[in-house]
Order: sequence, then structure tokens, then C-alpha cells
Amino acid sequence: MVTDKDFNKAKAASLRLLAYRQRSVKEIKDRLKKKGFSDLVINKTVEYLTALNYLDDREFARFWIQDRIRTRPQGMSLLRYQLRQKGISREIIKESLSEYAGDYDEYEAAKKLVALRSRRYRGLDPQKSKRRLYDYLCRRGFSQDVISQAIE
Repeated sequence: MVTDKDFNKAKAASLRLLAYRQRSVKEIKDRLKKKGFSDLVINKTVEYLTALNYLDDREFARFWIQDRIRTRPQGMSLLRYQLRQKGISREIIKESLSEYAGDYDEYEAAKKLVALRSRRYRGLDPQKSKRRLYDYLCRRGFSQDVISQAIE
């Protein structure tokens, strides 16, 4: 049974989290679970927040992709991985990434990162510098083809 007191506490906790940034349904569920709320309270809270359009995994995926592309350029594979970690369905991920695929040039993003990062490696052996740039871009989720082109 869900008491009003528990529901209001869960709702308040969720709204505090949402005040910082958008969240996925899974993130809210996980955080409420961690705070010790029952599954019934969690589900009721998620339904409530969804009805108010405070929780929407499609909107969250769009927000996440747009934010990452703008502030922390990275490859599509890393974006896909991050969204899976946030509990977004494969269908929504595919749909959301396809919206940005035409506008987002991974090669250009990788090239900019190479230009910024290569300053750190001045004075190093060219092979060592290339290896470090390659590793850095790999961690950012860029494909091998894009990395090779950007480094050259």
C-alpha cells in the first residue's frame, strides 16, 4: 500500500533530482530505490512524473545527445553506450541518434579535438603523440576510420 507521506517524499526527491537536469525513467527509479522507497511508491511516482511530462525517455535521449555534442564532442558509439547505461531502449536510441546523424559530423568533431589535444603532446615523439591522440579519441567513442582520418 502506498501512503501519501511516502508518495510525497518520493515525489519531492524526484523533483529535486529533476531540478538539476533531465533524467531517464531508469535513473529516477534507481535513485528512489537507493533511498529505500518501495516498488509501489516508485512506480506511482514515475507514473505521476510521466503524466506531467517531467519524465520522457525520448526527450531525455534528445537532450543527452544534444548536450554531449555541444559540450563534450564524442562518437556516436559512446553516445549509444551512455544512453543504454541510462536505461533508454534501443529503439529510442536509434531514433534519437538518427535525428542528429545528418547534422553531426564526427570527423569534424574529432579533428577539432585533435587540434586541441595535440598541443599537449608537442615535443613528444611523433609516434607517441599519435598513439596518445588515437587512445584519447577511442575513449571518446570515435570509430577507427574517423580517428585515422582526423589524426592524419
